[in-house]
This record gives sequence, structure tokens and C-alpha cells, in this order.
Amino acid sequence: MQYLCAGYNRLSDADNKNDESSSIQSQKMIIDSFAKFNNFQIVKHYVDDGYSGGNFDRPGFKEMIEDIEKGKINCVITKDLSRLGREMYKTGNYIEEYFREHGVRYIAINDSYDSTVGDSMLGIRLSVNDLYLRDVSKKVKTSLKAKQTKGDYIGSFPRYGYKKDPNDKHKLIVDEEVRYVVELIYDLALEGKSPRKIAEILTLKKIPIPIVYKGEPRGKNITENDGFGIWKRQTVKDILTSEMYIGNMVQNTFNKVSYNSKKLRKTDTSEYIVVPNTHEAIISKETFDKVQDLLNSRTKDKKTDSQLEYLLGGLLYCKECGRSIRISKDVLKTTVRHYTQCNLYTRKGKFGVCSSHRINYDWLEEDIIEYLQNICEEFCKYYDFNELEDNSEEIVIKNLREINKKIEKIDNEINSHKNMLDSLYMDKVSGLVDEDMYKRIYDKTKTEIKKLEIELEELMRKKDNNKSVQNTSSFNRCKKSVLDYMSLKNPTKNQIMRLIDRIEIDKDKKIYVHLKFPELIIND
Repeated sequence: MQYLCAGYNRLSDADNKNDESSSIQSQKMIIDSFAKFNNFQIVKHYVDDGYSGGNFDRPGFKEMIEDIEKGKINCVITKDLSRLGREMYKTGNYIEEYFREHGVRYIAINDSYDSTVGDSMLGIRLSVNDLYLRDVSKKVKTSLKAKQTKGDYIGSFPRYGYKKDPNDKHKLIVDEEVRYVVELIYDLALEGKSPRKIAEILTLKKIPIPIVYKGEPRGKNITENDGFGIWKRQTVKDILTSEMYIGNMVQNTFNKVSYNSKKLRKTDTSEYIVVPNTHEAIISKETFDKVQDLLNSRTKDKKTDSQLEYLLGGLLYCKECGRSIRISKDVLKTTVRHYTQCNLYTRKGKFGVCSSHRINYDWLEEDIIEYLQNICEEFCKYYDFNELEDNSEEIVIKNLREINKKIEKIDNEINSHKNMLDSLYMDKVSGLVDEDMYKRIYDKTKTEIKKLEIELEELMRKKDNNKSVQNTSSFNRCKKSVLDYMSLKNPTKNQIMRLIDRIEIDKDKKIYVHLKFPELIIND
């Protein structure tokens, strides 16, 4: 058989780049020599220099996979197994599943692995590489934390207003081109302007948003506001609340979810690593503190925001964009008129984002009150309260107890079967179980899991049915809310919120009321 071979070469930042035998050039030489000796044709070398073996989100690897899919490659050669990848399960999946399904022969030269022969030690080799990956991740984390504690900057893109010192990439210097923007943001805040208003001013001035200015990859796709982008309220608030601008280094604000993932999670402020006086301040401590006081007072004001004064305040949402809808007022000579407006449109409407969703709020409030009155009356006519309250609570509780026991037992059985499949896979990779036996046991176990899942689904249905009966508590809450609502001539905000989950307004000014209790929907 004529093999069209790909030489795959990978080197991560964590590898010892002073080790000549690990270099990309050395890997290519080893693969080329092996190919020549065995009369293999190397169609192309695919290279990922500076990419971790912990995941397969690598350009060179992706290109190789595309060529396999196109039929250009039917053999992959690497210097060793770790060059293909270090994460155990995904690497094993490519070797044992993907390559086989696509008729691709895989050879790892230094590990003497050839997929046409197999290797009973493959599982152990992959697990060793995975342990190495975990160990390196732990060491890198420790090293980075030590640098952060020392006050060294370790990020890729410094906080807006700063850039890396060309003489020391771990130090920051002021970016003089945008110093004035940071100062402008703080000046506007001192004038009493909100982060939202400041964002609007910056957008209208066509000041490039941070990711556009810094040339981050995400910024290349920005087309809004002639490519300058639309400033967000949160971006402005982050600038106004970051101690970086008073010369303090603030890091460890995000952490990776796991050693083999690129996803980040926001850390709690208590986990931040703050080192004072590491770089030049753009904003004085006095100005910074004044702005914090203004922001805090604004936050307190929001708690007594006028929105809470309205009966429907906090319940209105835009049907199209999902953002909240604000209630505003026009003060006229003889009267005050209230209206609704989408919050996203308020911020970005000037740039063609969303629509106003403007309707007369006073009329809306009257209509909603009348609507609630009608459904409450309908509810009272439809249900016989006494009959519903006669359900035997004890029988229901006993039923639920039995059902929960069965659910727990089936859950344990399903997890046991899944764990067995994981062990079976490792036995197959290690050569302890052949392909036919693996397939037979796998199919039988999957069938059993499916039966258990169907049984579990039926039990969950029974549980929900019993709960709906037991939760006459739910019904009773609904009934109590209805009776409370009807007891007063003028309902309170609290009574309305106990009956309505949310109210949506669409661009055609149609109203959609989502009720909290399904029992209130008598006629569909």
C-alpha cells in the first residue's frame, strides 16, 4: 500500500527549547530519516510551534485533520506519542478511534508505536504523558503566582492606558497615546456622569474601544461605529474601579478552569493579587477615591431607583434582545407622561441597535391590572378549593419517599455502567480486551443504560405528578396570591410580582405576560 504521510511536529512553550533533540527542526529530521529508511513518502510537515499538548486547538493539527478528511493523508508520523498530544483521553481517541475510522496509519517513532501492530502499553504511555502535563501545569501556575506576588506583569494585553516596557516585558509604562482617554473618563465621572453616559460620549467621539486600539484578535471583527466600536458601560466601570490606574498591580482576576482547558473563570476579589506602587499612576489616589465614593452613592441610589416606584418596574423586558425595559417620564407643562424604552436601545440606539419599544406606560399598567383581575376571577370560578385541600398529605409523602429511593438506585446503576465503560476503554487501549469483545460489551452496556434511563424518566414523571399533588403547596401559594390580589381595590407591587414572572414587549408593541403559576392559565 502506498502511504501518503504527514510529519506532525509540535513544541510547546513549556518544553525545553534549549534541548536540540526536541526542536522542530530535529523532529523533522527524525521523521524524514525514518520515512526514507522505510520508503514512506512525506507529503507535508505540519508544525505547531509554541502550542500545548493539553488540547487539540492548534492550527497545524487542524490543517492536518482537514487534509485527512480530503483524502490527502493516510499516515501520520510523529517523533513520539507526546508530540501528538499529552491529554490522555483525546489523544487516545485520535489514535484508537479517529485514525482507524479514517484508515490512517499512525507511527510514533521513539515510542516504537505503529497502529498496524498495536501496543499493550499504550494506555500506560498516554497516562504518563497526561501526568507530565498536569505536573507542568502545576509548576507553571506556581511560577506565575510567584511572579504576580512579586509585582511582575504576566499578561498578554496590559490594562487599557498601559503597555509593556520594551526593556522589561514584566513591567508596565503609561501608553501616552491614550493617557488622555483615561483622564477624560475620570474627569467625566467627577462631573457626575454615569458610566453609561461616559460610554456614550466616548463612542460619539469615535475613540476606539480597547480591543480595537490594542489590536486584539477580537477587535478585528468590529464593524460598529465605523470600526471604532461601541463603548460598553461595564468597560468604563472597570476602568473607573481598577487600582491599576493608581499604580497598583492587580492580577489573578481570572483563572483557567482546568489544566487542559483554555476557558477562564472570573475569580473572587478576595483572590486578586494586588502589589502597590509597581508602575506610574495615571490617576491620583485622591481622584480615584472620590470616584469610588460617587460610584458607591450611585449604587445606593439605584436601590431606591424610581423603577421600584412603578408597579411594573423590574418586570418589563424586550422581546427581541432580552434586555430590561426602563420606565421613563416626560414632564410637560400640565402633566407628567410615562413611557417604556428598551435599555439596549437607550445605550446603542444611535448606532442602529434594537428599537425603542416605546409605549404609554400608564395605559400598560391599567391593562395589566385589568388582565390580572380577569384571570384571578376566572381562577376562583374554575377551581374548587375545598376539594383540592382534601388530598392526603401522608400518602403523597410516602410515595415520594419510595420514588426517590428507586431514582437513587437507578442513578447508581447508570453511573456504575458508565464507569465500567471507562475501564473497558482503558483495557482496550492497553490490549487486555480485543476489538470484538469491546464492541460486544459496549453495545450490551449501552442498551442496558438506555433501558435504565427510560425507567428513570418514568420515575421522574411520577415524582413530578406526586409533587404537583403534594404541592398543593404550590397551588395554595397560587390561591393565596390570587385572594390577596383580589382583596384590595388597588393592588400593590408585591402582589403583582407574586403573580407575574415577566412582561415582554416586542417591536410591534405587542405585550406578552408570563405568569408564575401554571394554574392561572385556565383557557389556552
